[in-house]
Amino acid sequence: MKPDRRTEILGSITAQDRKADDNGSGFVFLKGKVYGVGEVYLGRVSAPNSRVIFADTYLSKTVNPAGKVMLAEFNCTGPGSDAAKRVLWSRRFTMNAVQYLTVDFINGKEWLPAFYY
Repeated sequence: MKPDRRTEILGSITAQDRKADDNGSGFVFLKGKVYGVGEVYLGRVSAPNSRVIFADTYLSKTVNPAGKVMLAEFNCTGPGSDAAKRVLWSRRFTMNAVQYLTVDFINGKEWLPAFYY
């Protein structure tokens, strides 16, 4: 049997630095997988208006349910997607997530190959 060479994760996956409410920036993780060894927070507060969105993403048991960021989730699966213990300001999106899940939110038409949009 080969030894497990994965590194234990300590800390947070994100620390988005959105300082003002009128700033349109944010991190969007779409159609990904979050897994590893140990525990990790999806995010930590780096600025008062930090915005991080995980959508259509598998969240393994590695994700600590407490979370520490203005976090939104949409259509996530896996044991780490149970939001019952998330911080009070985290939320689950329904249809209002659509505005963040397009290539336009990240100005993708300026830098992504055409087959992404």
